[in-house]
Amino acid sequence: MSSADSTTVDDHGLDWLLASLQQRTPEVRHVLVLSKDGLKLSFTPELGIDTADQLAAIAAGIQSLSLSASAEFGAGLGSGQSMVEFPGGLLLIVPAGEGAHLAVVASDIADVGLVGHNMNELVEQIGGHLTAPPRNAQPRNAQGSPAS
Repeated sequence: MSSADSTTVDDHGLDWLLASLQQRTPEVRHVLVLSKDGLKLSFTPELGIDTADQLAAIAAGIQSLSLSASAEFGAGLGSGQSMVEFPGGLLLIVPAGEGAHLAVVASDIADVGLVGHNMNELVEQIGGHLTAPPRNAQPRNAQGSPAS
């Protein structure tokens, strides 16, 4: 990535990059970047705010289950890629930087290999921008109330 690309990402956010993934990957309906704890960070406009919240919660839950499965039955090295197939569609989720995930909803006729490839390519290109550092707890006073 050139410094010009980096400036563009900083100036315009991730929205146009998510839209580009959607446009260049047949049968992709929605693209969302979410934090590890299920907060939407950026998404394609057709998703809408309420549906983006819902998808972020679903994707975070799936990644949490994937992490638990890895700890119990795998190498325990964290969550990898997850895929859920449902009538009429697919949900694919990949890690996307520290504390962030990239989720894609595609139709059930989408080429899963192509969708996954394009998702991973996007993460490689701009992974540094797809991070969600942990939220800091607000300091509290001795009575348990937020400090002023």
